[in-house]
Amino acid sequence: MNSPRSTEEVGKPAPAVAGPDRKPWHRHFETVGSISAIVVGVAALYVSWDQGRVMREEVRASVWPALQVDGFASREEGGLSLGLRVQNAGVGPARVERIAIEHRGEQVPDLDAMLALMPADGDLSLQTLEGRIIAAGDIVQPFSLHYADAIAEDAVDVMGRLSAQWSVEVCYCSVLDQCWVAGQDRAAPAEVDDCDGPHTHLRPTPKQPGGDREPAGGNP
Repeated sequence: MNSPRSTEEVGKPAPAVAGPDRKPWHRHFETVGSISAIVVGVAALYVSWDQGRVMREEVRASVWPALQVDGFASREEGGLSLGLRVQNAGVGPARVERIAIEHRGEQVPDLDAMLALMPADGDLSLQTLEGRIIAAGDIVQPFSLHYADAIAEDAVDVMGRLSAQWSVEVCYCSVLDQCWVAGQDRAAPAEVDDCDGPHTHLRPTPKQPGGDREPAGGNP
């Protein structure tokens, strides 16, 4: 049996249950300060990253090369001159990696194959393009042909026929190894990962001892 409570025990209030400890008011300010420091650190990191991105874009823009590829045909000194012209219209130097020439959709492998498709008896001039550094504003003519009296057509008509049959593509890179492809059929250079692809060797073939290469001629 339970022993009866005494009068004093019955009238005595029950002990209070201890609640959770509350932090003093100044500890809340410490928490807010820590969170603010984290936010400020993240913001500073973002600003630093964004400034680096902007600086990289400015550096790329300051050395951006832009090659323009154009064929030309003109009357001069009683004859007709035609060929290819490459100009750097950008603000930085361009390192030419390759040039690819097609005639009626077929790849032209080298200079001899190209000359075989052009009218015969032309006075050929060459400038090296592959591996060349073209400074901003400079112009290079990879090849040009001058005909004294062989072609009687107007230069505009010749240029129109050549543009319909020939296409040229030049791949080049900047000093930061960004690469682009420019061509007659492109409104603006297109950025590419690298300059791998078909190319046309525009270098004269060394003549073999004891014989010369037979001149070949065709229609442009």
